[in-house]
Amino acid sequence: MNMGKYLQKRNIFVLPNRSRNAKPTNTTATTTNNTKPTYYKKPWSNQQPKPKMFNSFEYLQSSIREIQQKYEILSDIVTEYGGKVHGSQRDRDPKTGLIDLLVYYEVPFGQREEVKRKFNDFVLSIITRTN
Repeated sequence: MNMGKYLQKRNIFVLPNRSRNAKPTNTTATTTNNTKPTYYKKPWSNQQPKPKMFNSFEYLQSSIREIQQKYEILSDIVTEYGGKVHGSQRDRDPKTGLIDLLVYYEVPFGQREEVKRKFNDFVLSIITRTN
C-alpha cells in the first residue's frame, strides 16, 4: 500500500517540508572542559538557608476602620522583622455587630514575642489617643 494514498484517504495533514526518510541533522552543541550550560546552574543554591519561621495569629475585633489600622500596623511590623502575613478570615459577631478578623503570619524563630509586644504597644497607643 502506498503511504501517500493512505494518508490522503484518512485526511491527515502532512507538512510539505517534512519527509519520512530524511536523515536528522547534527545540531548538537559541543562544550569544552565538560562544563554544564547555565540553565543547569541553580542561582539559589549558593544563598543562605531560609531561617526557621514561627507561625502565629492575631485576633482583631472592632469596627472596620479600627481593624484596618490594626491590620496595617501588624503587616508593617511583621514585614519589618522579615516575616510574611499569610491570610485572614473575617466574620461578623451577631451579638455585638463588630467585625472579627483572624490574621495569620510568620516571623523568624525567636522574634514572635517581640512582634506581639510591639503590636500590643501600638494598639494601646491607639486606644489611649482615642479616649
